[in-house]
This record gives sequence, C-alpha cells and structure tokens, in this order.
Amino acid sequence: MRNFIINLGLLLTPLLLLEAAFRFLPVAYLPRIEPVNESAPMARFQPNVDFRWSRDWNFSVVTRKHTNNYGFVSAIDYRPEERTPLLAIVGDSLVEANQVNAGQSVGEVLHAALDGKGRVYSFAISGAPLSQYLAYAEYARKEFRADSLAIVVAPNDFDESLLKYKSDGRFHYFNEDGSMKRVDYDLSGLKAVLRHSAVLRYVMQNMEAGQRLDQLWRGFQNKTPRTETPEALEKRLADSRRAIDIFFEQLPARTGLEPGRVVFVLDPLRRAIYSPAAWAEAQKSFYGRIPKYFAEQARARGYEAIDLTPVFVRSHKLGRTIEVAATDSHWSVLGHKVVAEELARSKVFNRTFDGTHAKSF
Repeated sequence: MRNFIINLGLLLTPLLLLEAAFRFLPVAYLPRIEPVNESAPMARFQPNVDFRWSRDWNFSVVTRKHTNNYGFVSAIDYRPEERTPLLAIVGDSLVEANQVNAGQSVGEVLHAALDGKGRVYSFAISGAPLSQYLAYAEYARKEFRADSLAIVVAPNDFDESLLKYKSDGRFHYFNEDGSMKRVDYDLSGLKAVLRHSAVLRYVMQNMEAGQRLDQLWRGFQNKTPRTETPEALEKRLADSRRAIDIFFEQLPARTGLEPGRVVFVLDPLRRAIYSPAAWAEAQKSFYGRIPKYFAEQARARGYEAIDLTPVFVRSHKLGRTIEVAATDSHWSVLGHKVVAEELARSKVFNRTFDGTHAKSF
C-alpha cells in the first residue's frame, strides 16, 4: 500500500505542477452553456459572468468578456420592459465576438452610438447555423418585441442548417420536411468537472483539439467528407438551396416582420477576397456559390442585403486589417467598427431609429 501511494504521488506530482503553472497563463475559460430543452429552448450561457477568452498555443489573442442577464455575450443587460426602438442582431461567432473585448462588438458599438435613443441587442453563439438564426430571430421578436432584425450570414451557414449535415446539441435544425427540430443539450457531469482544469482547457480550446476531434468524428460519420465527388457537391448545393428556401418561407411568420424591417449582412470568404485570382477561384466553390444564391433570394423577396466584400477590400488596400489575427479570421475591433458603420447606413437601421444620427463611432 505504501509503495502504491508513493508511486501515485510520483505520477500525480508533475501533473499537479503542470496544472498549477497553467493557472498563471491566460488560458481561455468560457462560461458554461446552459441546458437547452423544452422549458429553455434557446442556446445561452450562464448569465452574469465575467470571463476570459484566448486562442492559440502562444495566446496570440486574449480578451475580457461578459455574459449579460440573459446569458448572451454582451456588456449590455437586456430590458424587455423598455420601449425605445430595438434592433436585434442575430448571428454566430462573428456576432458573439469573443475575439474583441467587451463593448467592442458590432452590437455593442451600435448600442452605445445611439446614446439612449434606441437599443441594439445581440443574439448569437458560436457554431450557430442559418436555422438557429431563425430561432433566435423569433425569440428576439417574441421576448423583446424587436422592431427590426440584422442577421449576419457566413458562408458555412447553409448546409449546416440541415440535420443530415449537422446535429450538435443546443441548436435548431431543419428536417427533410422543412419543420424545425431542436436538439437538446446538457453538460455532462464529467465535462463539468474537467472544464475546471487549465491544462485541459488549453488543449481543448487554445489548441482547438475539440474542434479537430469533432471534424474527425463528423468525417467518420460521413457528414462532412474531406473530398467530394461532383455529384456529392451538387447534392450538397441542392440541399443548401432548399435550406435557404425554407428559411425565407418561415421568416415572415416566425418574426412578424415585413421585409423592410430585416437586413442581411453577408460576410464573404475573406481570405480569398484580397486576391483577384483567389476570389475568382473561390466563386466556383461551394462556399462561393451558395452565398450568392442566398443574396439573390433575399433581394428578390424585398430584403436589404449588405455585401461586406467591397468595404473589406477597400480597408485591406488601405492597410487596415479586418481580421483579428493571422490565425483567426473573425473580425477585429476595426472590423466590428466597419460593419457597424455599414449597418448604420442601412435603410433598416434608419427606419428603425427614425433617421436618428448615431454619435461618432
């Protein structure tokens, strides 16, 4: 027994020392995602938590963030009882904006610029697809009586809206028949304990081992094959167009908003837009063709659609970097400011706030 204890101590000591050392480093520590189920159908985080986000092995980006009273990543508490005009911004990690400090996201920037004359609330979580945007949009309208919507759409949002391609817990997806299905989520007891380890968080979050394992698993399930035959690509394109059609068919009824109250912000394949040759090649790919179809459908139905490609290209030519880091294509502080400026010029924004001129960004 004595030898067992000694050997166990020899085994655990370096692990404990490593854990202690990593607690002095800016390892990412995100709040837990709250359970998603029938009584709590919207994906949100533990509310009222200050937390730290970081990325890469060398902590190339470190930010301080906050979840508000409703569990969304925002420095703004949401007040459904207020009666000032409300623009709800819906999206994924671009809108969640962990890559910039609290107060610097597009929603927070616009909210502050209105200087009390109106509100801008964000409803977003990393990994959310187009179908989840529809759920968030409906929630923002029903819970907060949003007067208008700005939905930020990324190139990978379309096929991931379908259960046949993605089924991660906490999100809503489209079934084959077009109905919406929520996949419930609850953090397991083991994960709840392990997430307190700084070493494991470093491996899973900073080193992105969790994403890599997920990609391997999804590849094993044949949901995101590494290579696609032309036939498989055409099938995925057709499925994605169907997801877009379902989205637009359901949007008016779920939100109760006319097209003039909804604006789409289209984020391009930014690593490709800065090179004419790369951009021309990207237009032939799945992630180049499907966003074009989405934009066409949005405008054909009377919705405003802001293509961020030209403004990002202009910024790049001026040496103004939109991306937060070489290893992270999310928007930088400048990127969020640029998007906020584009939204402030939109018809939907000016209709919502009755032409109120936002103070300087």
